[in-house]
Amino acid sequence: MSSAALSGLGSAALLLSAGMSFGTPVAVQVGGAAVVQRLNQVRLSGVTCPDSGVRPAVGVLRPSPLHAAAAFLQSKYLALSGEVSHLGRDGGTPQQRAAGLGLRAVSVTEIIYLAHSPDLESAVQWWLHSPVHCKIITDPRYSVAGGSVVQGRQGTAYVVVLSSAK
Repeated sequence: MSSAALSGLGSAALLLSAGMSFGTPVAVQVGGAAVVQRLNQVRLSGVTCPDSGVRPAVGVLRPSPLHAAAAFLQSKYLALSGEVSHLGRDGGTPQQRAAGLGLRAVSVTEIIYLAHSPDLESAVQWWLHSPVHCKIITDPRYSVAGGSVVQGRQGTAYVVVLSSAK
């Protein structure tokens, strides 16, 4: 996928009708850059995570169109299927999706949220109240990220793919 095509996935609204077997699949990408921006606010301020206590401020996540493309693959699947899973339509993991797009890093992970109302702050608060998701958001080894928000017939899916720089 060209870098021009990848950057177009970032925050532009796209009408999609990819060939997934869910009847007439239509999903609208409503952005993803705002998710990474909001996570950067959290990272810069530091937070208290359940089960791990105070997490100090850490550096910002560098936005990446490649990460956003990986996030988009999963957010589209979640919004169309209603599944809340890190496994994709083909059973692939976040690491496999990222690698399939050419993302090479030692550490790759994703955070997901699916709801029937498009509300970024609800997604962020859910992640911050989940011990594992809060630790991921505030983990200094993750320095690059891309987000995707897709509205589909099963809800609005928020997905962020995070990785180390290498």
